Amino acid sequence: MKKVGFIGAYDKTNLIMCIAKILTMKNKKVLIVDTTAEQKCRYIIPTLEPTMTYITTWEEIDVAVGFRRMEHIYDYIGITEETADYDVILMNIDNPIILEDMRADQNDINCFVTAMDLYSIKKGIEIFKNVRRPMRLLKIIFSRSMNEADNQYIDYLASEAKMQWDEGQIFFPLILDDKYVEMENQLIYRLGLKTISSLYKDSLAQLTEMLFGEIIREPEAKKIIKALERNGI
Repeated sequence: MKKVGFIGAYDKTNLIMCIAKILTMKNKKVLIVDTTAEQKCRYIIPTLEPTMTYITTWEEIDVAVGFRRMEHIYDYIGITEETADYDVILMNIDNPIILEDMRADQNDINCFVTAMDLYSIKKGIEIFKNVRRPMRLLKIIFSRSMNEADNQYIDYLASEAKMQWDEGQIFFPLILDDKYVEMENQLIYRLGLKTISSLYKDSLAQLTEMLFGEIIREPEAKKIIKALERNGI
């Protein structure tokens, strides 16, 4: 079981769901854990009777909402970490307390996800203010310019935080049309890749390999994305 944390103040929900869907196409069992303050999954993923904490299945992806610790999820399902049959767990975290409660420092990989507005960067960095030891993170940057200056600016603002960067970073285009597609898909409860920009899809395939290279390589991820497009997803 591989655990990956997506940490930051920027909205990461659609990105995480897209990665999860690609992995399910490889017959991997995936759990998304939405621990964010907004709990966006509660509102954009259909479920019959939402309660304070629940797990639902959508697009062949299990989604846990409202849980503060992985132990609570295992208890809810009636399993232990040792008997859990998930191949991948993707955690969406935007809070320093949850970061500790979820023991994110023990994840296989953690990502810092941000756009280039000051709120997203500074609020995201603030999540790490109380960590006991520096955390290694892969940078995922949503930006219009998508250049090295953005990367260096984040380094500057994070210079005093307990954050150590993994080699390389992933840029996603911040394109207004992509946000419109995301909003339209939410209205009909669909995870849609068909009309997302080619730049976004290329970055998505690249990131999938960086996180799960032992499962899927970038060319195969691109083929899966094209297959999802043909199927109207």
